[in-house]
Amino acid sequence: MRTIKATIISILALGLLAGSAVGVAAQGTLTVEVAETGSRYVPDSSLADDDGNPTRGATFVTEGYIYESGTLTCTDGACDGVVYDEAGMPSPEFPDAVLGTWTCYGIFTEDATVTTGSFVATTQHFDLGAGAGEDIIVTTGQEFIDLGLTISRVVVGGTGAYQSAHGVQSQTFIGVNNADLMIDDIPYFGMTWTTDLPIE
Repeated sequence: MRTIKATIISILALGLLAGSAVGVAAQGTLTVEVAETGSRYVPDSSLADDDGNPTRGATFVTEGYIYESGTLTCTDGACDGVVYDEAGMPSPEFPDAVLGTWTCYGIFTEDATVTTGSFVATTQHFDLGAGAGEDIIVTTGQEFIDLGLTISRVVVGGTGAYQSAHGVQSQTFIGVNNADLMIDDIPYFGMTWTTDLPIE
């Protein structure tokens, strides 16, 4: 079963975060929002507990939509951004505000059932160009499960318009989209973030 759903829902119930994610871009900063597409999350099933939750050392890959800042709304931690048709095929809820595709791969540094702190180390690709790979920003670092916590990650570099990208990415976990959606007994929820990327 898809990882950490019970953990996320219990954290949301505590009301640690509510409201919209609206970023204000400063000079030299690109502020975007990311809505993970839950159906594109694929973990290593060989390292999992009895409930199917990934354990320390499990790898994964996932994907999502990059939106303009201020597009997504999160109410009590429940966010929009991704919709599914009857066949379970995903699409962006706000296609006119999509800036690109977000791809993330990494490894669990703690069991997926943790309720606070760092739990995965990841590399993220922010693909913002018209063609795949043309204009990408790449970041790496730890990610935390705590709602509303802003963390720092390293900007490794970029291509095309972002080939001079460097510095620190700020990322805030703001909620979950499709928290209760199940298709063929598979949970399709996705994480949602707002993030600041330094650009020149």
